[in-house]
Amino acid sequence: MIKLISPLKNKIGYIIAIFLFLIIQVYCDLTLPQYTAEIVNTGIQNTDFNFIIATGEMMLLMVAISAVATVGVSYFSSRVSSGYAKDLRKIVYSKVLRFSNHELNEISRSSLITRSTNDINQLQSVLAMIFTTLLFAPLLGVGSIIKAFELETELSWIIAVTFVAVIILLVIVMVRVLPYFKITQEIIDKINKTSREILIGIPVIKAFVRQDYEQKRFQKINQEFYDVNIYVFKTILIMLPLMTLIMNIMVVLILYYGAYDAISSSILTGDIIAFIQYATQIVTSFLMIGAFFIMLPRILVSGRRVNEVLTTEITITDGNLEKIDENSAIEFRHVYYQYPGSEKETLKDINFSLQPGKTTAIIGGTGSGKSTIINLIPRLQDPTSGEILIGGQNIKDFKLKSLRDKISFTPQKAILFQGTVRSNLQTGKNDATDDEINDALRLAQVDFVENLDEEVTQGGSNFSGGQKQRLSIARAIIGTYDFYLFDDCFSALDMNTERKIKDNLKSLKDSSILIVSQRISTIMDADEILVIDNGEIVDRGTHESLTESCEIYQEIANTQIDTMEALL
Repeated sequence: MIKLISPLKNKIGYIIAIFLFLIIQVYCDLTLPQYTAEIVNTGIQNTDFNFIIATGEMMLLMVAISAVATVGVSYFSSRVSSGYAKDLRKIVYSKVLRFSNHELNEISRSSLITRSTNDINQLQSVLAMIFTTLLFAPLLGVGSIIKAFELETELSWIIAVTFVAVIILLVIVMVRVLPYFKITQEIIDKINKTSREILIGIPVIKAFVRQDYEQKRFQKINQEFYDVNIYVFKTILIMLPLMTLIMNIMVVLILYYGAYDAISSSILTGDIIAFIQYATQIVTSFLMIGAFFIMLPRILVSGRRVNEVLTTEITITDGNLEKIDENSAIEFRHVYYQYPGSEKETLKDINFSLQPGKTTAIIGGTGSGKSTIINLIPRLQDPTSGEILIGGQNIKDFKLKSLRDKISFTPQKAILFQGTVRSNLQTGKNDATDDEINDALRLAQVDFVENLDEEVTQGGSNFSGGQKQRLSIARAIIGTYDFYLFDDCFSALDMNTERKIKDNLKSLKDSSILIVSQRISTIMDADEILVIDNGEIVDRGTHESLTESCEIYQEIANTQIDTMEALL
């Protein structure tokens, strides 16, 4: 849990200020019953109005100081809790950005969203509660106990009985609601996951007229969340009137037995009033502590979930080397890969190299391992066994930034970020000028953008699939890299546009290019084509040689015969 509390290190000054204001607040609250007793015992008893006024003025001063102290506690606790949540989100976000596909499979994306929002909000709330309640209540309770015993009455047993009754009630409530707090957070994960699936899949849902089914699916989870929350808060809220009843019974008992003591002159009337106030403060303080401990299990669940993110071991880590020689080659040497939890290997004994100035292509059926190969190069995943070398050195020996600075990667799914066309292309090169951006757009055949400040909505939803692919390609080629990786990113383009873009890619002649595709037209002019089947390279060569010798390549070509004839 050390990582979980580390954001508090730079807020020690605020925490000290909170303690000082709490002490002032408690001191003022403890003096008020004493002043009340003095007014009754001395001022009213002796009809001394000057004493009553003077004591009343002191009470008003104490109330004013207490109010200022309360504001100070609230202000600084808000600063601490809000700052803590902000810093913790920053730490969690930085950690998540280092996650590889393996970690993202261990903790789902929907759960990461919940942990970064709802769970951290829970921790923020409890931190504010600690400063305003958990620290205040024991100080007030202990102080009230000391003050109550200083009155030297025989009524202390009433406080003890009341305290036992409060503890029994709190234990009953805690036992009934504890198991449901973990369930609540898990259901929030489910709601997040289901909402994400439905929102992403709206076109498919509409196309297959599945609105009613998806609505019922969401309603089922939503109803489950509703039922659990209703049970938890109904149980907790029942505690409030019961606590009020216990406190009122306590006051009645103090008045009843205190009246006999007052009649026998063993206690003054003002002391009875002060004792009632102290007793009420004692019970209230323990009630505040109890309420905190009822919420504690939920906070512990949230804390464990956030801490799980912070303590997750990163499987893909930096090496020690920083410098990578210019125009190096990448070599796959006996590379195997098996996804975590999978019973069979996705890649088997992969051997090939990417040479400067050469274009290598990979083709194969769906699920044959093409994208897995391309993901291994920028170390989005690491091989199960074997080596990937760059300039003769294992890529694991290099710092991730040094390695990825050499690589331009265009993923299979075109991903655009909310902003403008300019901001999206500057993702590929931070300091790209407008001229460089326009050149990249021209090379990628982006003829639909009129202004670089044109808006790009979240996920690029204001562009078609082909337009998003062309913008992604433009972003990939705007910078100068040693290796350009294109993972089936031409699939939504027509043949004419694809041909023009590929012709323009020849300007990258000094770099290594790797193209993954299922279309013959995309890879037929590559210097070397690798044919993948069931995770193995079954053949390699040029388009002409594979057309004559490779049965799998011939089958793929035959299924695309119309395209081939159009190209020829």
